[in-house]
Amino acid sequence: MISKQFELIPFNQGDPNLPELRLLAEVKVVEDYMYFHFTMKGNIDTVYFSKNNEKCNRVIGLWTQTCFEFFILNKLDGEYYEFNFGTDSSWNCFVFNSYRSELTEYEEIDIDNINIDHHDNSFNLDCRFPLRVLGHQFEDLANIKVTPTCVIKTSGNQTLYYSNKHPDSKPNFHHPESFVDLV
Repeated sequence: MISKQFELIPFNQGDPNLPELRLLAEVKVVEDYMYFHFTMKGNIDTVYFSKNNEKCNRVIGLWTQTCFEFFILNKLDGEYYEFNFGTDSSWNCFVFNSYRSELTEYEEIDIDNINIDHHDNSFNLDCRFPLRVLGHQFEDLANIKVTPTCVIKTSGNQTLYYSNKHPDSKPNFHHPESFVDLV
């Protein structure tokens, strides 16, 4: 088993108006499956959540609302995938041939096991998929880099950007320096 854990930090860390939130993410590989796990704790009543529809629908544009994201990059050729997960069990996956290339929906994957656990002070989202659906270039875990991110929409219509790193002068989840080695 390979596991990488992250604490996500807000882009505007010094802003005194930030809600008191703690965001954690984990990516792990067990046998031939990749697992994503997100946890949000704290004053989550300030966060806008879509009602869980439990249908695991594919939706484009989840990043315009509260959305949990994972990016997976192949170090050898720069190809990467962006996974988006809404708070209502909606999701999508996009493939990019290189940094910020054209947004292309990746249709070779189907995620039908998104689990959401929402309480007063915490929100958890888990899912998994077979790693092989990303193609043979992602079989060698030593060639994979990852970065978890999150867009938070507040009930006051504020948009917050959380990531493991913020190497750019503006929120940029695709930035190559955001990615870290999986192993």
